Amino acid sequence: MKKITRRKFLKLAGIGTAGLVAKPILSFGTKGNKASDVVQCYSADTNTGSTINQSTVQLMMNASIKALTGQSTVGDAWKSIFPGINSSSVIGIKVNCINSALSTHPTVVNCIVNGLIQMNLGGTNFIKNNVIIWDRTNGELTSAGYTRYTGTDANTVRCFGTNQSGVGSDSSVSFNVYGSTQHPSKILSQMCDYIINAAVLKDHSFATTTLCMKNNFGSTDTISHDPDGHCGHGIPALNQQIRDVLVPNNIQKIFIIDAIFGVVNWGPGGSPNCNPKKIIMSFDPVACDTQGQNIINEERTKLGYSTISADSITNAAQAPYNLGTTSVNLIQVTNIGIEEAQLLPAKNDIFTVSPNPLRKSANIKLNLRSPSFIHLDIYNSSGKFETSLYHGYLNEGIHKINCNLNKNLPSGTYFLSLYTQEKMFTQKISILH
Repeated sequence: MKKITRRKFLKLAGIGTAGLVAKPILSFGTKGNKASDVVQCYSADTNTGSTINQSTVQLMMNASIKALTGQSTVGDAWKSIFPGINSSSVIGIKVNCINSALSTHPTVVNCIVNGLIQMNLGGTNFIKNNVIIWDRTNGELTSAGYTRYTGTDANTVRCFGTNQSGVGSDSSVSFNVYGSTQHPSKILSQMCDYIINAAVLKDHSFATTTLCMKNNFGSTDTISHDPDGHCGHGIPALNQQIRDVLVPNNIQKIFIIDAIFGVVNWGPGGSPNCNPKKIIMSFDPVACDTQGQNIINEERTKLGYSTISADSITNAAQAPYNLGTTSVNLIQVTNIGIEEAQLLPAKNDIFTVSPNPLRKSANIKLNLRSPSFIHLDIYNSSGKFETSLYHGYLNEGIHKINCNLNKNLPSGTYFLSLYTQEKMFTQKISILH
């Protein structure tokens, strides 16, 4: 098991200058006995009560993708996993929203999106409108806290379900899933060039676990139960069909488990009953789910329950599926907090805010050391995203931006975060009325 120290974590998160050595990327469907890399990132500061601290999770996501790919910047890390990507490519993020009390959290998905838009594609940064966040139904997405897409703004992600008018299932593509004929969502088969599988940590009363591979049960028009109802073959069979039948093959490029909270007994329904405070990611779905199951068992043991072992994970590693390996090379990244990693002093040469405290508007001065696509976002004191003030490409040098608060925020303390293509910086601000 490989560990990354706290100091190394700060460097991965963008604090420091040391880069990582590039390493080869494993493909979806790894065969053989070689262990697959799985990055597991932990921070004690992931949440305050039930509220996820997005600033901390953003650092966790940034550090994880750089550790997994061996790239030195967030944009290059994400870009490296999408072969042939260009400015018109579409990336789908498949989320799990069937349990509104514990879905793939919108805050976590927003951190993925913030990384994707740092990809530089021939001088143009990837735009949010080329991202589709999706699941089975609009209703499930809305209940889980996602905002359905209804406009045309290039700085807004698209978000809708397969049941959206004009979408539906693709009858021209058939999957043979353990004797069951299924048709994929058109979002999967027609609208996206690449898929990020963003699951959530849950056990399951008859499938044993609900992680990345079972997340695809929301990708077709039929549930993939086996004759015995336990999904031991239905889950790997569906994932094998998605890998091999769709064009292009291997459309799923990375597998991520939102393990900040979890349901580890009598899931997949119900409210969270544990708080592991982790993000897990891998290029190998079997290895990723294996580590997710390990975390479930750690939490079950704490609660006094017996451990579990999903047949679907074991079977997925074997013929005829050969989806990956249950052998995990665990890369642990631990302990990060907004206070020590990204909060700038009152006087700095990166960016300043005037006036501060502010009311309806502010003048922001930026000093960029290299050309970059930037985002200026406001988060509340718990790290929850509130509003975007500016996004766009700026040349090297000093820039002055006048920002008006279009959202009526209550008086209080907030964080103004600057995302560049290489780093993230945060300045504490106060808003008065």
